[in-house]
Amino acid sequence: MTQHSEISSSMIERDDDKKIDLNSLINDVKHPVEIVAKWLKEAKDLELEKPEAMNLATVGIDGKPRNRMVLMRHITETQIGFFTNLSSSKAKEITNNPNVSATLWWSEMERQVRIEGPAQPMCQDVVEAYFNSRPRKSRIAAWASKQSQPLSSMDALNKRFQEAEMMFTEGDVTLPKFWGGYTISVERIEFWLGKPHRLHERIVLTKEKDGWLRSRLFP
Repeated sequence: MTQHSEISSSMIERDDDKKIDLNSLINDVKHPVEIVAKWLKEAKDLELEKPEAMNLATVGIDGKPRNRMVLMRHITETQIGFFTNLSSSKAKEITNNPNVSATLWWSEMERQVRIEGPAQPMCQDVVEAYFNSRPRKSRIAAWASKQSQPLSSMDALNKRFQEAEMMFTEGDVTLPKFWGGYTISVERIEFWLGKPHRLHERIVLTKEKDGWLRSRLFP
């Protein structure tokens, strides 16, 4: 991890004053994803920039790791999820190998969450509800983009956007058949909490048949 900034140091001091205890947080929830939701809410309350930003790693068709930033726009008591073009590289890689890894990092709060597990297509009703909640031009952009495909120029992309706009001069912008989402079933989750003097706290939970195996890691 990088050296603490002045902002993050002040956040650590406040966390230390509150005596945040990961064990207690874990004991107070039925599923560890509830802690992710709690930390995400706190990040939003602090008005951090793009608190849903998440690094998503997939396994490429060639067996090599590939990662990129996505937005965790879906979270329930047991799962997290994201939305994407179903023809994108990540969607093809998930189809070939559903095992993914995701990382959320809130630098000002000195908190990190790492999640591992299989990704599966999201329920169509959830996808449609989220798509319809997006700004109109973002929905039009979904129609215009052949995500992950070669693009000759930005002019070509702008032209496709204009053509997509013409398709929806009247009425709502409908959900494209090639657009959807994925949920990640949590099999392993690690919580990292920044502490003074780099004595950070790490707890890993691994899914078992009858619950979660909890273990601590050196920072």
